[in-house]
Amino acid sequence: MTDLQSLEARIRIIEDTEGVKKAMARYWRCLDDKLWSELPDCFTPDVIGDYGQPAWRREGRDALVAFLRENEGAADIRISHGGMNPEVEIESESEASGIFKLHDWVVIGSQTRMRGFAQYRMRFRKDAGRWRIHRMDLRYRYREDHAVYLDGKPAWTTPALENQS
Repeated sequence: MTDLQSLEARIRIIEDTEGVKKAMARYWRCLDDKLWSELPDCFTPDVIGDYGQPAWRREGRDALVAFLRENEGAADIRISHGGMNPEVEIESESEASGIFKLHDWVVIGSQTRMRGFAQYRMRFRKDAGRWRIHRMDLRYRYREDHAVYLDGKPAWTTPALENQS
């Protein structure tokens, strides 16, 4: 490999690493801002989303997006995903993996329902020049839960709240 080829390969790895980081940031932004029409483009058609329990696992883009929208789409549910500390490994021109730390905050109505931190273990695929999520496994390390009642009834919980039950 010539020096120029080596430089081009290293630049590609840097660009792909940034593309993977952007894919995660786009996913969290779409969830937080409830951008349901943009969210599907974050995933491969055969994505697998695993939130820690069999009932919270979905396979396929349409099933995963519907699940997220159903559980996090209500107007009175506000969520903030603070992702950080990316460890990205570019495995080939079209496959990558990564570990991302998450600080999560869930508010229902005007009340904090949950705060916690977790770790995503991810797989990505590059298609048509864009990195997309192919597999995500979310596991909480710590969670602070608060009972929230709306109209005298316990508030609906999100997948993130059910992981460590």
